[in-house]
Amino acid sequence: MSIEYIELADMINQYMPYHCAERVEQDLKDVAKPVKGSRVLILGASHKGGVGDIRESPALRIIEVLAGRGGIVSYHDDYVPSLLSLGLESVPLDDAVAEADAVVLVTAHPGVDHTALTERSSLFIDLRGVTRGMHVENLVRL
Repeated sequence: MSIEYIELADMINQYMPYHCAERVEQDLKDVAKPVKGSRVLILGASHKGGVGDIRESPALRIIEVLAGRGGIVSYHDDYVPSLLSLGLESVPLDDAVAEADAVVLVTAHPGVDHTALTERSSLFIDLRGVTRGMHVENLVRL
């Protein structure tokens, strides 16, 4: 593989959190909610499922972008109890889902019933593809 392809892949990976945040903003607009003032719950803050490592996690940048656009952003992650750099702590899942205008699946952890969460959410945005095969009106996939 040439250096150019590696550099291009790196550029794409670094831009993806911005693309995801823009997608969340558009999906909220599609249901007549501006991102400013909307309650957005991020599911999963770690880099990959089943671990608590936040290095290179796209969730951090997505949270920053949405909060910077006026979103009221919270997150839930059993593996990451706090994000000190963002001044956030993981919130209880059931309450947060009930209160959220949008639930955004960023990291799919094992043992989480994504089907039930999708059905209970006002708007569920799946950035990981774990809801393939589901047909629910409030579901949007990247």
